[in-house]
Amino acid sequence: MCGIAGFTFNPNSSRDQRAVVAEMLQRITHRGPDEQGIAMRDKLVLGHNRLTIMEPSGGQQPRVNEASGNTLIYNGEIYNHRAFDREIEEAGGKLRDHCDTETLFWLLEVHGVEKALSMIDGMFAFAWFEAQSDTLYLARDRFGQKPLFYAEQGNELLFASEIKALRAHPEFADAAPDIDAIRLYLMMEYVPGPATGIRGIQEVPAGHLLTWQRGRLSVKPFWQASDVKRDTEFDSSSATHALDDLLHTAVRQQLVADVPVGVFLSGGLDSSLIAAIAKQHSKDIATFTVKLPYPGFDETVHAEAVATTIGTRHTTLELNRRNCVDGLEYLLSQVDQPFADSSLLPSYLLCQATKQFVTVALGGDGADELFIGYPNFRLQRAARLMAALPDNAGRALRSVANRLGDSVSYMNRAFLLRQLSYGIGKPANRQSVYWMSAVPPFAQQTLWRDGAGVKAGIETALQSQFAAMANLPLMEQCQRHFINAYLANDILQKMDRASMYVSLEVRSPYLSNSVADFALSLPMRALFRGMTGKRILRDVARSYLPQHTISRGKHGFGLPVAALLRGELQDVAAPILLDSSNAMYAYIDFATVDAWWAQHANSQRDRGKALWSLLMLAAFFRNQFQN
Repeated sequence: MCGIAGFTFNPNSSRDQRAVVAEMLQRITHRGPDEQGIAMRDKLVLGHNRLTIMEPSGGQQPRVNEASGNTLIYNGEIYNHRAFDREIEEAGGKLRDHCDTETLFWLLEVHGVEKALSMIDGMFAFAWFEAQSDTLYLARDRFGQKPLFYAEQGNELLFASEIKALRAHPEFADAAPDIDAIRLYLMMEYVPGPATGIRGIQEVPAGHLLTWQRGRLSVKPFWQASDVKRDTEFDSSSATHALDDLLHTAVRQQLVADVPVGVFLSGGLDSSLIAAIAKQHSKDIATFTVKLPYPGFDETVHAEAVATTIGTRHTTLELNRRNCVDGLEYLLSQVDQPFADSSLLPSYLLCQATKQFVTVALGGDGADELFIGYPNFRLQRAARLMAALPDNAGRALRSVANRLGDSVSYMNRAFLLRQLSYGIGKPANRQSVYWMSAVPPFAQQTLWRDGAGVKAGIETALQSQFAAMANLPLMEQCQRHFINAYLANDILQKMDRASMYVSLEVRSPYLSNSVADFALSLPMRALFRGMTGKRILRDVARSYLPQHTISRGKHGFGLPVAALLRGELQDVAAPILLDSSNAMYAYIDFATVDAWWAQHANSQRDRGKALWSLLMLAAFFRNQFQN
């Protein structure tokens, strides 16, 4: 894993461009603390921070062909890179080492960027300068496992792995919030790309290629989930064996590294299956679980049972409440984009603890989206009925939820009923988004100092997200949105940030090209029947795992946010959220937030999910828009 940054510039500028890119790289040293490299071209500077995973003595970046002038900087891993060695050498490429950087460079050099993108399997974000055509390309992997942000300033292009690096460029000394994007964030807990929450800064969308040639920019997809056609025929036995083989190939490829590798193990189906297959290829594979100090949110009993069954060298990393306080303080200091999935905190703590033992970890991200695992999919059967109900039915359900009182248990009834109520009366295909709301549109009308049009604006934006898939069945629309929006902007951003803050690389075998394409090609009945998702994944798992692990219900990786904001995290959160001088309060009504905090602190109303989102937003405004 690495961090990249660069920009084009006017050759007549007197600015020290090398010093500028060095400062940009300094902001993201956590992504690559081992080496740093900078390459200067006539009108372009490219910088790279390296976290060494493969070929410690090779793989240095930027990678430059002095004869052609072509230059590459790259963040990620290409899992199938060794498959191209002979082809590259026969085409005249001179492999200096067997690092995937070298392979990617020569594939781009020999085949061009579009063909190379169709050949590689991995997670990546790269910048490729093609000197002959004077063209800069930026590309990001299919699902968005690795981030890449960019901005146009006049006739120049800037880019980096994180927003904080872009903000180090003098052209972004001043910036302004993107209020429309922030309103969507408050509902969804993440900013839907390509917006970022800052005007002028965008994210290269997952599976897209950006081209910059002589001041002209274009962005187009090189892969989309909709490209994979769903089969109508399905043989359960042969499909199960095929998926088993594909998972073995993906896990075997992703275990390759010149540093210690482990597996995250929660005890759920997804991570347990990856760990079991990894054990087939590495007899001494290490698995890791964090023990959280909150009953009902701790899964270590299940993880330890799976580790014993499959025979891994297991470590349970026990955390205390002080870890949670320190972890939140650090995360708040790093916020450069609004992001409120509270599982970022335990994910960060897991990565921090695991980094003591390994530099690479395999995880189970992507399985819920590709194989239909979330509870939202089961609820699609009732979506049309709930859409037909009047809005006041939702208000009535919230009233019932509020009378049930507070509970700190995981996914308690009051919380679930309240979240469900937000979707009542809403279009069936978009109810899933409403069910997950932090601050639903009707609540935002009173939250913003200028709340006129907020509700209509959010609903129009959501409608546009589903427009291209409106003719699909509800279940497939739900899956497509989870892949295009939630997986890319929430799940993978969360894991990238959590892992990179501690210089840990996390790989996701379920998101390998072959496994993902196979899952997307399956008819829905292979994935979901009755009220059970992941049908084919469960069939594969029967060869490796006990039935009680296979049939275990979905358990997210979270913390009791509502209770924590009244308890040990209160002293961290309150000074930031209740600081009326925070730049956020030029737009958000302070009196409303103050009232919500008082209601929550006094246990009059559970406002935990909304307050967490506002806390992260306040940290964003503090870090980005206050000197």
